[in-house]
Amino acid sequence: MPVSAMKTTKYTIRPLVGFLQHSAFWEGPCRAGKYENLQPEAEKAWAAKYFEDIKEQLKAIRPEAEVLEPIAVPYIENLTVPQETWDRIEENLDRVDAFVVFCYRIPKLERYRKTTIVFSNGNEGADLCAYNRSIGVEAYNAIDMEDLNDILHSLWVRKCVSKTRALILTSGQVPTYGIQSNIRDLEYLRKQYGFEVLKLPFKDIFPWMDRVDESEAGKIAEKLLAGSKDTKVKPEWVINDAKYYLAAKAMMDFYGCNAFSTACIELCASRIPQERKFTPCVCHSLFKSEGIPSTCEEDLNAMMAMMVLMYGSGRAAYMGNPFLQSPEILSIHHAVPALKMNGFDKPDLDYSLWAFTGQGFGSKMQISFDQNEEPYVTFGRFNPMGTKMVVKRGEVIRSEFREYYCSPHYFIKLDDGREYMHNLADFGHHQVLVFGDQVKLVKKIARFMGFEVVDG
Repeated sequence: MPVSAMKTTKYTIRPLVGFLQHSAFWEGPCRAGKYENLQPEAEKAWAAKYFEDIKEQLKAIRPEAEVLEPIAVPYIENLTVPQETWDRIEENLDRVDAFVVFCYRIPKLERYRKTTIVFSNGNEGADLCAYNRSIGVEAYNAIDMEDLNDILHSLWVRKCVSKTRALILTSGQVPTYGIQSNIRDLEYLRKQYGFEVLKLPFKDIFPWMDRVDESEAGKIAEKLLAGSKDTKVKPEWVINDAKYYLAAKAMMDFYGCNAFSTACIELCASRIPQERKFTPCVCHSLFKSEGIPSTCEEDLNAMMAMMVLMYGSGRAAYMGNPFLQSPEILSIHHAVPALKMNGFDKPDLDYSLWAFTGQGFGSKMQISFDQNEEPYVTFGRFNPMGTKMVVKRGEVIRSEFREYYCSPHYFIKLDDGREYMHNLADFGHHQVLVFGDQVKLVKKIARFMGFEVVDG
């Protein structure tokens, strides 16, 4: 079954601790100090202690990073690293995403063309990064452990995006009818972000749906109904939504995908949901609760924003249509909230299970945002070229539930709402939302992924 890229991806670093250890005592224009401290044995003793200190500090690295065994890289004033040290550095080099260099620069490390993070609050970091970047080697300067963790997290998000492959069930229209602003250059997404998209006809899922194990679907339906605080959907039809969810899972597994979207307007017009008595809404909610990006209406702009916000914040996302209720109040509504919006490591949010349709079929979760552990929410969207993301912070002031169609509606207080809506003319309509103030986080991630952030 498909598993979120967040659960399968590690960012692997090889810590390298460089030491310039002199072969004898002398002083000059770049070396001075007490005689006893400048002896070779004293420098070696200091280096050994520093190396152990670094090993201790590395225990504070974020869990999404895989930290390989640190390697000490001593060299003398000839500035040549011994071959036996290079041999150690080259072990399992294909696993290494980045080198993290401590203490002193390592001459000729750039030969490997690996991303390099220099741990330095001073001249070493700025100098080495500038050199590496000038020759096309990605490099960053971490001035302390907090900074290093921030850099590693952004690089991990970038890697998660590059490990994401989306199954898009489509009607084949370009641009899509429901999302005229949809990203159309799939090769750009692959080239720039490593994000792959597989498009198949939206009707291809129904043979998979017919093969779903009835008892497995029944168990999911029973669990959904048992957790509901207030049920307004016909229980016998919840199983149909569970079948669609399981069919989508099976297709994603078969095609090696870990993100999902489907046509909506075209799916509805086919009358297949009417015949089969289902909607895809709860499927999207369940996927996102598992850390799997899942967007309505083939929306790749929302998919990009969802990956950045979900992977970055560690929280499930919501998405929906924006409406400006007043200059300071924006509403967003769709039938796809998620259970893990406070965090994938936090308890599920309370929900009610209502029907999307007047006939009583099509499960939709109704979740109140008064369960938000933080006062603010962050929302945004990518542009049709996939090069920019608009982002905005707001505060949810109330949640409303509508009996039919897309619901819940979330009402968000923000500044310059009219300007934000005008900004969306460059981006499109669906907004992806996560809990918390994530604007600074998005800007950090953008620096590493190479997209521009537009403040809403």
